[in-house]
Amino acid sequence: MKAYFAGIFLETFNMKKYYPIAKPYIDKKEEKYVLEVLRSGVLSIGSKVQEFEKKFAEFAGTKYACAVSSGTAGLHIALIAAGIKEGDEVTTSPFSFIASANAILYVGAKPVFIDIDSEDYNFDIKKIESKITKKTKAILVVHIFGQPADMDAVLKIAKKYNLKIIEDACESLGAAYKNKKAGTFGESAVFAF
Repeated sequence: MKAYFAGIFLETFNMKKYYPIAKPYIDKKEEKYVLEVLRSGVLSIGSKVQEFEKKFAEFAGTKYACAVSSGTAGLHIALIAAGIKEGDEVTTSPFSFIASANAILYVGAKPVFIDIDSEDYNFDIKKIESKITKKTKAILVVHIFGQPADMDAVLKIAKKYNLKIIEDACESLGAAYKNKKAGTFGESAVFAF
């Protein structure tokens, strides 16, 4: 079996079949926008990026949004903005894309993993406090598979220990916790497209 992006290509009994998993929806409107950008001569950091940032901030219910090259870059920047540095510790989930832990390592800090809850696969709230030390500076919350973490509990713990909250909401675009969108609870949040 050979796997390809956006579909699966199977070779069985010398028959070749392609089974699409996802197909991008592109109509005339998308083509028009791409051609506008191509013809403008500004292929990055142009007016369409500014327009996207404004519309995304409105969608998320935040004052600001900043487009960057990837979720990994966003997490890296969020940790720098939070003042996380070498020798600090950041609690997070081990059940995530590698970027959640790598971004912590990029700033010289140590990721401290909190085991996950078998019900929703977010980190187990009951285990966070046992991992907090004097070096702990932040909680990097990962909202996994569109299921936001228990943010009431996270906020309570963060307040008790004076910790920053950074949300990795890359897998939870549009998801909500108690009618408030994931990615709007912490100091900053990162989404991916």
